[in-house]
Amino acid sequence: MNRSLITTKHIRPPKELQALFDDRPLIGRERPEEYDAFFSAIARAEIPSDAIDWILLKDLADLAWEIRRERRIKMEIIKINQTEVICDLLKSTFDKADRLRSAVNRIFNARTEAHLWASDAETRKSIDLKLTEKGHDPESVLARAYVRGAREIDAIDKRIALYELRRNATLKQIGLRSERKAQKLAKAASDVIEGEFTQAAE
Repeated sequence: MNRSLITTKHIRPPKELQALFDDRPLIGRERPEEYDAFFSAIARAEIPSDAIDWILLKDLADLAWEIRRERRIKMEIIKINQTEVICDLLKSTFDKADRLRSAVNRIFNARTEAHLWASDAETRKSIDLKLTEKGHDPESVLARAYVRGAREIDAIDKRIALYELRRNATLKQIGLRSERKAQKLAKAASDVIEGEFTQAAE
């Protein structure tokens, strides 16, 4: 998560609602301070004026958090499949004239290089160039990764769509109270998620 979100002063609900807000939708290694920063970044767009506003805001933030998680998982699934595609392609690019060396490369070196491709920018450039010369440009590698992970990606897209439907229903409830608030909170939630994913891609 963007460090500026983590270090920003958090917005706290009234004491009588604190127990509800202590129930954060966290799983795995997700940290309370990350959620609190995420929530505060959205809440700052339009501070709640009463208990119902706070509850609706929490519903909105929780759903946005779930969407964020699913998008992160989808991104990781694509990366994993890209690495596997790279590994498979590297196995086919070794010199087969020396059968013993070629076998060793297929068993050991291809996977090592594929993991370096995934973690080191300079190695990625080198491998991308080598594979492009063999007719496997980065776009075709990405396409193969999508095909390889299609089932998991489709499942995540369906979950994201369901969360978005629920988020839109919550925004509709907020809009019944104040259309201006709904628009500002919707933009804030979108900006936080999109900003984070833009940074991750850079």
